[in-house]
Amino acid sequence: MRKNIFLSVMICLAFWLKTTTIDSSTKKTIRVDNDYIHTYNEKQGRWVILLETPYSLKTLLKMYDTTEEEVRQINGFSKDSIISLRNPFFIPYGDSYLQSLIAEGKGRDEVTSDYRDFLWPVGTVNAKISSKLGKRNKTMHTGIDIACPHRSPIIAAADGEVTMSQYNGNYGYVIFIQHDLNQILTLYAHNSYLLVKKGDKVKKGQIIALSGSTGHSTGPHLHFEVRYQNIVLNPEHYLYMPTTHTASDSSSILANEENL
Repeated sequence: MRKNIFLSVMICLAFWLKTTTIDSSTKKTIRVDNDYIHTYNEKQGRWVILLETPYSLKTLLKMYDTTEEEVRQINGFSKDSIISLRNPFFIPYGDSYLQSLIAEGKGRDEVTSDYRDFLWPVGTVNAKISSKLGKRNKTMHTGIDIACPHRSPIIAAADGEVTMSQYNGNYGYVIFIQHDLNQILTLYAHNSYLLVKKGDKVKKGQIIALSGSTGHSTGPHLHFEVRYQNIVLNPEHYLYMPTTHTASDSSSILANEENL
């Protein structure tokens, strides 16, 4: 009986949240990060791990038409700190390099989306739901699992603020994003790398992590949850995958020789 009441409350709440209307137009044009252009703190550039690129930092700065000072500023690195070879950091593009990518047809896709819909959170063409919300092995599976290649780009489903970005038990490397929309929170778990930190403001379509298999996981995938005041909702009621999204099918979105 309690299960039926709980499910009924969840369904009614999900329906109410989904159908809440506002007087202004609900359609919004957004840009979705791709293999070549990432965004961070409203700058366009790309995430890099120096150990995984054949180029030195000096060479990358020259290629991307930017400076070490700009890199340190956007990443919050002090003037004298050593830039890690193993951890991802963001390199902002200079205008000339950015325009050259756009001229080559490598610019971010524009997508028209209802602001109440959440964008599909995995930026790879061969990602699919492998496990749904519900009872699984006598326990409650509180989200959906999306199977995808290791290090697939994980995308912010909607605008919001990062409230957690750290290793957290069974979730592994996990990100929580609090959205202004009806006080909903989304959760992205089992990542290999986290690209945003607590307190960051993120935009719908922005890359926030790379998928992995950290925590309690049997293989690379994204565990994705939608919550309202800590009540678990069915993510499939909110997700939207734009047909114009040119998703990545590469095993790694970080800087490598083929993507430069």
